[in-house]
Amino acid sequence: MNVVPIVRTAGNARMSKMVRAGNLLFLAGQTSSGAPHAHTIEEQATEALGRIDTLLEQAGSSRRHLLSVTIYLKDMALFDRMNVVWQDWVDPEHLPARCTVQARLGLPELLVEFSVTAAAS
Repeated sequence: MNVVPIVRTAGNARMSKMVRAGNLLFLAGQTSSGAPHAHTIEEQATEALGRIDTLLEQAGSSRRHLLSVTIYLKDMALFDRMNVVWQDWVDPEHLPARCTVQARLGLPELLVEFSVTAAAS
């Protein structure tokens, strides 16, 4: 039996920032930092997507290698505004599978969280 090597990127006591299993990358949910400047859905989505770029780059990958993204929104009324940011960020030639759901997020000030699976390049 072949054993797939698993590499975990340090995170905190509850989770790894990223887990690599073979050529698959699993990112922890990415949000804005909750910084005072990130109030709007546009600001929070932009910051979270930038964090995704950083993690993928650390693994030698990129948004071109996204496989699946689940987007958690605090309020579905933010869907269209979040999608404007998403459309500017995502590579239209390499669209991942995607779903968006409304959810109660970990902190009350958070408006959006992204859960990502990608291929390592």
